This record gives sequence, C-alpha cells and structure tokens, in this order.
Amino acid sequence: MAANTDDKDMKFEQALKVLEGIADKIKSDSVELDEMFVLYEQGVHYLKICREKLAEFEMKVQILNEKMSKEIPVEDENG
Repeated sequence: MAANTDDKDMKFEQALKVLEGIADKIKSDSVELDEMFVLYEQGVHYLKICREKLAEFEMKVQILNEKMSKEIPVEDENG
C-alpha cells in the first residue's frame, strides 16, 4: 500500500477506506514497530488527501450557497 502520485486523484471514500485499513492494522497486536511507523506515515498521507478533499467540498458548498442566496431573495420575518 505504497503512496503514489495517483493518490491525489482518489475519491474521498477511497482514501478514507485505505486510512481505516491502516488504522486497523496499527491497532492489531501483530504489527512490529518498524512496520507500524511505515503504516503511520502512509496514514498521514491518506489523512492529508481526505482533508484536502473535504476542504474542496466545503469550498464548493460555500460557492453554491453564495450563488443561491444571490438568485433567491431572502424573505424577512413577516414573509
């Protein structure tokens, strides 16, 4: 499960699934310290991808909300 340049094109769900798999491996008692460190590094990589994807989605939602508020007039309390 080596990190590569194609990882940036991963969907959020794919990166999250890989990250969850890494977390499960780290939690197991059968992982040696050296392997655990490699898994940790990979986990950081996939966590970064997830955070970047979430930031992209948040920005898109914000842009859509701003567009919508300009197109649809906001009613006051009296309707």
